[in-house]
Amino acid sequence: MANKWVDAIGTTLSSYIIGLGTAGLRLKNVAGGLVARNKADTADMPITASTLNASGEFFRLNSDAAGTGSDRIYDVVRPSTQAANLQLLLPDKGTDNFVLRQKAGTPAGVLELELAPAISGSYIPDTTTLDFGSTSPVAMFTLPANAKVLAIDVTIDTPFDGTPSASVGITGNLSKYLASNKIDLAEPAGATFNITPGIVPSTTAENLIITYSANGATVGSAFFLVTYTVPT
Repeated sequence: MANKWVDAIGTTLSSYIIGLGTAGLRLKNVAGGLVARNKADTADMPITASTLNASGEFFRLNSDAAGTGSDRIYDVVRPSTQAANLQLLLPDKGTDNFVLRQKAGTPAGVLELELAPAISGSYIPDTTTLDFGSTSPVAMFTLPANAKVLAIDVTIDTPFDGTPSASVGITGNLSKYLASNKIDLAEPAGATFNITPGIVPSTTAENLIITYSANGATVGSAFFLVTYTVPT
């Protein structure tokens, strides 16, 4: 059958279907915007193009969010002041606890970010939440080589019942940075324990963990804050 060309300039309907069968695509007018739906008009469908040009100031993720709990809209927005055209280049996955910084030597109009170790001498915080139902050990973060742990702060958000215990350390030395007898998870909400480990820095990176024993706890939540530095 020969192809048929027509000089149609539009349709009076609110949607237009491309293709036969259930795999067809429906292009739909919704409040003046173009929406790609499946043929049954029950779900959104993907759109593929070599370049996406957006004339607006932002693009939106999770646009159909319910607006409750963790189901929220996420907008990526262009800055209101911009002196020149800009190209954003993001790095590949790097090492844990590295920071994003602008790469030196990038040309004008290019914002190229790289992952790099934190500046020596700066104070670096890392947080971990421990809940009553957590499975031990609870992974915290990788402490860089030669890093000195300055303090560990444990704040009770919700008091634990039972007789739970928790320590901070590494595999093979579970209480290296915080022994379980230094904190009481049954203390009232808002109680904070501040511990200064005073441990000589390790020359190799360490994976810090919380070793936790529920001992009958059915409620409770605590916030662990570890502050460290890498000396110059």
